[in-house]
Amino acid sequence: MLLKICFYLLLGFISHSGWAQSTPSVHVYFATAKWDLSTSAKATLDSLTDSLDVADRIELHGHCDAVGGNSYNEELSAKRVQAVNRYLLSIGWEQQDIKVVQAHGENIPLNKNLSPEERSLNRRVEIKIIHTAINKGQSLTEKLADSSVTAGSNIVLRNINFVGGMRHFLPESMPMLEELLDAMITYPNLVIEVQGHICCQPDEREGMNLETANYTLSADRARAVREYLVLKGIAQHRVSSKGFGHSLPLYPYPERSEAERIANRRVEIKIIRK
Repeated sequence: MLLKICFYLLLGFISHSGWAQSTPSVHVYFATAKWDLSTSAKATLDSLTDSLDVADRIELHGHCDAVGGNSYNEELSAKRVQAVNRYLLSIGWEQQDIKVVQAHGENIPLNKNLSPEERSLNRRVEIKIIHTAINKGQSLTEKLADSSVTAGSNIVLRNINFVGGMRHFLPESMPMLEELLDAMITYPNLVIEVQGHICCQPDEREGMNLETANYTLSADRARAVREYLVLKGIAQHRVSSKGFGHSLPLYPYPERSEAERIANRRVEIKIIRK
């Protein structure tokens, strides 16, 4: 049967034995014996940066597969983690906010390295996210007041989440939708593009909308946000929408928890005119 709806009841974050506490993580991956960042890796780091609060901190952990000797892999994992560190600094991170930059070589594999697919998952840098609970970040209206947010800027709309395989909002989405509406009212010249993203795809393709059987899921979700704004009185010409499929995930496929799947089923806005 082609259409399946899976409901996940367990909400958790990635953890590895030996770490003091469980923390959410994002991975970027590398080609064999390489440490340069791919376009996909850079997009993941860009999206991660947009999704974090001001007070959030991160740790970087570099890893390799088991091809080559220990000394070689220690050096290679160090080059990978430094490549991620340099890129984050280039897009505005401060070194003081990157709490750990550590190379592990081949010593912490995710699997047994028995196949090309398994080895590809071990050629990674893991970014562990340290959330600061007391900082809730700026409201959308406050972010838009920042002079650095200009035409072309993207803002992740936190907690606009969807039922898997569908365009329907989860209940916790309403406060953020109302915040977006308030921002559109506060800034009457604001023109935006709503951008939809999906989870659970092994490549960049668009996902199937389980209600229509059309491969338009991320576009349908972006359109749902647009329709909400228009229904609430925002002029149609101020809001466009676009779907990006699984081309810019915050967490790599396969997602390891429902928390990661929800995070990838996200919405961003791109500022067209402010």
